[in-house]
Amino acid sequence: MGISVEYNKFFAYSSKENKYFDTSFSKGINIVHGKNTSGKSTFIQALNYTFGINDEKRKLADLLTESVIFRLDLTIHNPTPISISIVRDDEIVSIKVGKQQPVKFIGIGGNNSREHVKLKVFLSELFGFTLHLEYENEYKPASLEAMFLPYYIAQDVGWVYRHKSFRGLDFVKNFKNDFFDYFLGITNNYDRLEKTHLDKEKKDLEAESRLLNKIEQSNKKYKLAKMKDEVFTAKTNEYIEPYKENKSELIKLEKEYITICNKITLLEESRKVLLRVKRNLNTNILADMTCPKCSHELSHSVEDTYNYFQDKNDTEKQIKEIKSNIDDLKKSQGKLNSVINEIELKKKVVEQDYYELLDYSVDNVTLDSWLKNKVNVEISGELISKLGEIASRIHSIEEKLSKFKTDEVVKKERKNASYAFKSKFEKYISELKVKPFEDDRFYLLYDIPAFPRQGVELLKTLLAYNFTFVETIKKTEYVHIFPFVLDAIFEGDFEDESKDEILEFIKNRISPDQQFIVSIADSKSNVNSATLYKKKYFGDDAKMICIGENSKKRSFLTEYNGKEDEYINETLDILS
Repeated sequence: MGISVEYNKFFAYSSKENKYFDTSFSKGINIVHGKNTSGKSTFIQALNYTFGINDEKRKLADLLTESVIFRLDLTIHNPTPISISIVRDDEIVSIKVGKQQPVKFIGIGGNNSREHVKLKVFLSELFGFTLHLEYENEYKPASLEAMFLPYYIAQDVGWVYRHKSFRGLDFVKNFKNDFFDYFLGITNNYDRLEKTHLDKEKKDLEAESRLLNKIEQSNKKYKLAKMKDEVFTAKTNEYIEPYKENKSELIKLEKEYITICNKITLLEESRKVLLRVKRNLNTNILADMTCPKCSHELSHSVEDTYNYFQDKNDTEKQIKEIKSNIDDLKKSQGKLNSVINEIELKKKVVEQDYYELLDYSVDNVTLDSWLKNKVNVEISGELISKLGEIASRIHSIEEKLSKFKTDEVVKKERKNASYAFKSKFEKYISELKVKPFEDDRFYLLYDIPAFPRQGVELLKTLLAYNFTFVETIKKTEYVHIFPFVLDAIFEGDFEDESKDEILEFIKNRISPDQQFIVSIADSKSNVNSATLYKKKYFGDDAKMICIGENSKKRSFLTEYNGKEDEYINETLDILS
């Protein structure tokens, strides 16, 4: 058993209406009594609401219009007792732990709000509650409702269906199994989110491995490719070395040929330019004294004459030099032709070697098919490498998963827990004088459908079930213990004999390590009052909490008497 919680005092105050409610609790059983619709359920719902459980807000709608501030003082035993005060004012919850400064959460009206999530985490840590549930395909800390669910039977549906006292939990994926597994200690020893991810990754890798193995093993091309690759690799190595030498010499000769041709071309072009210049200079412009176009007289200076003859002489000289160079190059035409011949020969050698390689075959495999074969070899290598990588990753995941319980182990533990539950559940059903079920599945915790009962038989069955469940989970080392709250234990039209059987059963189940809060419809006109039940079954150990003086309706709050001013100021200090 983990942390246990004991309620000490509950207080509600409306300054707007000048009304309040105030009660303390005993360590044993607390009997809330009053007329029907007096406010007994309102009191119990307000307790839950104070913790931040917004599921109760709709049921308290009328009360909340009066701007009520709620405060609950409690003690947690871990095992050292620690005093806690929780104050709620609409969207604000403020919590004082021991002598520490209060921790405030503002804006907790929506369960998905950031502040409500922070409040949930804070209370979960405070009470040692570590259940995670699957929300939107991801495991996250369970809601506050799940924390209180084992210990709360609501008046409206709690006596009809098991674990239905709060709305919304039915829509949580795998809620039943995760809820039971946690409280029975079956799967709390690991991070479910991590295991879920690892299981999914392993399944995906195994599927990929099967596909790649099928491809690699069924395709004969990959097998043949591995065998033929080595033979062709040797042949291509024989070809590549001389090819590299011949290709290198061929490139060298081609460069030499291009260089010679470029020089000849350059000189030829230069000669053409100089010849055109010479033709222009051969026209003796100095001999003309008149312009051939306009008949004007021309005059030539000594400087013009000098420059003209100088240019003419220079041109003649350059032409002679270029002609001499060209003659020298043409004398090397034999060398040029020799280069051309060598180029042709090298091309033939390279081409012949290449076609020999193309014609070469091994088991009817040619170069072309071998190149395709090489692709298959690469693919095969990739497949083998990928398969090896996948195998390594699967092995690593399996090592991580080895610290978790296998599905088979979990199923076995669930089965054992169900049969252990069945043994006590059958006993309690018998004590309450309920007709036994013929089908075992109505006793096995993980298999139980809706009980085929109604009226007092259904209430007794659910009473036996819930007491069995609470007593079972208290054996789990880490499970927190809240006060066991049973609202309207006489829900329905019961005869006195059945009421006696129910109270006798509860009396025998009360334990010193847990508080009990039960509500009973009562009236001054009742022959058997709540006070009489107290004396008959619980003695002085029971605390009576009367709502509406056993005569008034909708009277949870009463006129404030002015005696709690100091406590109200302290409450406001915690809130502020």
